[in-house]
This record gives sequence, C-alpha cells and structure tokens, in this order.
Amino acid sequence: MTYEESPEAFAERFGDHAVGVELLPQPLGYPLLEAVTPAGILYPFDRGAPPAPTGQVDLVLHATVETFRYRQGASAARPLSGGRYLLNGRVRSELEPGFYLLDCGVPLVLASEEPLESGMDIEVTTEPPLMAFRTEGRRA
Repeated sequence: MTYEESPEAFAERFGDHAVGVELLPQPLGYPLLEAVTPAGILYPFDRGAPPAPTGQVDLVLHATVETFRYRQGASAARPLSGGRYLLNGRVRSELEPGFYLLDCGVPLVLASEEPLESGMDIEVTTEPPLMAFRTEGRRA
C-alpha cells in the first residue's frame, strides 16, 4: 500500500475529504499545528511547507491504525501520549484499498493494513503522528 508520494499528491488524492479548521499561530518551524476543529482542538503534524498559515484553512487529516475494535460510542478525537490519538467514530466508506473515511466528529482519512467494515462504529488507536495536509479549498 502506498501511503503517499508527496504531501501535495496526498492532498490532491484525498482533497475532497478536507475539513475547514482555524489554525492558531505557531512559532516558525514548529512542526505541530494547533487546529480548532468541530471535534475540538487537534495537534496534527504539518505536512505543508513552512510557514504554516493562520486563520481558516482546509486540511485533509490523516492517521494510520495501530489497533482498532468495533464498538459503539460518541464520535470523538482525543490526543494520547506519544503523538497517538484515540478516535471514536463511524467508518463511512473505503476510499481506495487500505484507505477509509472515518467520521470522528471531523472527516479523517484512515489508513489500515486490515480491512475495515463500512458503516460500522469503531474505536481506533492511531500510530503517531496525526498528520495534516493543506488543500486549496476542495472541502466537500
């Protein structure tokens, strides 16, 4: 499974699943963004070229599954230690082999070596880091 050829190619590939966020100012060269999202404040690793913009931006959020289990629960995205996240949500669809659209309060492109069932509620612990790819306003 190819995760990405370049940050720009990944943003283009999954840009239709971007979410509008407000980026708060960060020190130049700081690799984590502080993104105010509908699911709360997230701290994704910035895959764009510095400097990071501030204000309203469209991002494709991306994570890779470390572990998962099917279970019902409220949609949520919560940071854990070591750059991992605990995501609760619904697998909306398979976007392409190995990539799924997860609704965890925000749309998130989830990579998984194991197949995930569309329409199922899931709890995911992600591998570090949660990543953000900037798009050019292609949000659905």
